Amino acid sequence: MNVKWIGKRMMMGTIVLIVISFLSFFIMHMAPGDPATAFYGGNAQTLSTAEKERISSAFSLDRPVIEQYGSWLKEIVKGNLGYSSKEGRPVTVIVLERLPNTLLLFGVTIFFIIIGSLLLGTIAGMKAGSWWDKGLSAISIASSSIPSFWLGILLIFFFSVKLGILPSSGSGEVGGDGGLLDKLRHLIMPAAVIILTHTGIYARFLQESIKAESSKYYVMVARANGVVEREIRKGILHNSSVPYLNYIGMTLPSFFGGSIIVESLFAWSGLGQLIVKAVMVKDFPVVMGGILVIGLLVVLSLFIIDFIMYAMDPKLRKGAYSR
Repeated sequence: MNVKWIGKRMMMGTIVLIVISFLSFFIMHMAPGDPATAFYGGNAQTLSTAEKERISSAFSLDRPVIEQYGSWLKEIVKGNLGYSSKEGRPVTVIVLERLPNTLLLFGVTIFFIIIGSLLLGTIAGMKAGSWWDKGLSAISIASSSIPSFWLGILLIFFFSVKLGILPSSGSGEVGGDGGLLDKLRHLIMPAAVIILTHTGIYARFLQESIKAESSKYYVMVARANGVVEREIRKGILHNSSVPYLNYIGMTLPSFFGGSIIVESLFAWSGLGQLIVKAVMVKDFPVVMGGILVIGLLVVLSLFIIDFIMYAMDPKLRKGAYSR
């Protein structure tokens, strides 16, 4: 493993996180609202000016913006994301309470998306012109056109309202009365929405990548020289996997963005729902902390994908190109 390559990726990831922290901090700073409103809601209007100033001072909002950002960034490095202006608890604690559910939803969905898209994309790509090829093209267009919230509402209507076999909201607790089974029952519908709206898109990309790779000159030469078809297909799939992984990496940020909508729709107790609720009550420290942690998850996921691509592609190891 090239130490220089690792250092470059770590530096890029750090820069991305700094940019995310900068944008989230200043966007939240420009947003209307204040800690007094978050603490007291509608009763904040009854507070005196001195009481509001005291609350603002407690959150260091009486200092210059750049100084506030510098202090916040310094605390982030120490692992301190500040305190919730609504609950008064450390943001780090609140985020860590929700993080396992987000990781569970992400892990399950990305696993089935990759397995499903690899299977469908490979079959359709290797059978160009067949009904597999045409069928997957139609499915990918349909799945990418369906809004996730609309599909989620349909699933809730059929499986919760009509059939009553799955819970419509919540995330369940492994340690609760229902145990692990209850957790899985709550997971099925939000995971299904993400899987159904993403698998076709990734499968279509792999399908087209395989078809493009199959028409290249080296494939025709290999067949003309009598190379076993299984070995040829193995090489085609290997060479098609690198752009496929690159595409997954490029779409990961939007993937997490879609997960926020799904978590909110199904009241799945993850970071996405936490951020949406925090925005509604103007709990800006929680919003910024949640966004930063999601940004960290994206950066770590991209690093893993880059590592796999680096191991698979000799051109990357030679520094011929990089994402």
